[in-house]
Amino acid sequence: MPSFIELLLLCGVVMAAAFWWRTNELKQIAYQVARRRCDESGVQFLDDSVVLSKVRLRRNDEGRIALLCHFSFEFATVGDMRYCGELQFLGRRLSAVEMEPHKL
Repeated sequence: MPSFIELLLLCGVVMAAAFWWRTNELKQIAYQVARRRCDESGVQFLDDSVVLSKVRLRRNDEGRIALLCHFSFEFATVGDMRYCGELQFLGRRLSAVEMEPHKL
């Protein structure tokens, strides 16, 4: 029979795997959203990457606790100027998109 410590460790490993799985899935969605938003704005999506920058717990519209994930990305208009953008997901729902002011 497994000990209490072993059960806690197993729960921790399962929770870590679930967290990784969820954030990896959201990262793929964030990549698609960032690329589409850059195309719509007429700017160039840089480095083909989106980075998970912040994770918190928040209540969603139904009052349930969900992950609030912030993803950062970079884009450019012309020349060497790089600008930052950020996507926020509350659970699986996109809740905000912010892009630095830029010149076209």
